[in-house]
Amino acid sequence: MVNIRKATPDDIESVISLFKELIDEIKNHEYTPEWEYGIYPTDDDIIKPIESGELYVGEIESEIVSTIVIDHKPNEGYNNIKWNINTTDENIFYVHLVAVKQSYCNKGIAKEMLNYVFDKAKKQSIKSIRLNVVKNNLPAENLYKKLSFEYIDSIEIFIKNRGLKFFKVFEKIIR
Repeated sequence: MVNIRKATPDDIESVISLFKELIDEIKNHEYTPEWEYGIYPTDDDIIKPIESGELYVGEIESEIVSTIVIDHKPNEGYNNIKWNINTTDENIFYVHLVAVKQSYCNKGIAKEMLNYVFDKAKKQSIKSIRLNVVKNNLPAENLYKKLSFEYIDSIEIFIKNRGLKFFKVFEKIIR
């Protein structure tokens, strides 16, 4: 079982290390989030959400094995999407940087992290959870579908230092 908690500044090095190791281990896989450390995610992509209390870690026996960012900040391109529910960003959780150490994959940890988000959303009367997936990241896409996220749209965004990226956008209505 995973212990999920808010990351603290003391976790910065461990979380950065998790991402660097994960990205190196999956770089030649067929399906990836297309991350390249230093381009995305950068140190700031990890440090800022830790400092603002938006990055959560999953631990097993005091080892950080997973991360997730939960905030109220939509990704670029989201304002052009016709969502299933029309509400303000304060009523929405946006999910970013869902990561699980490669040695802990296929053990249900990402599902536990997302169930944590669902529980948190219900407690805070959040109406919707939104996220996107790089089109080639089928394992993540399949997980989100199993957890009742609905495919909403596809978008393409030119991202500095990453080029043109294609994303599938998903939403889960919280009842």
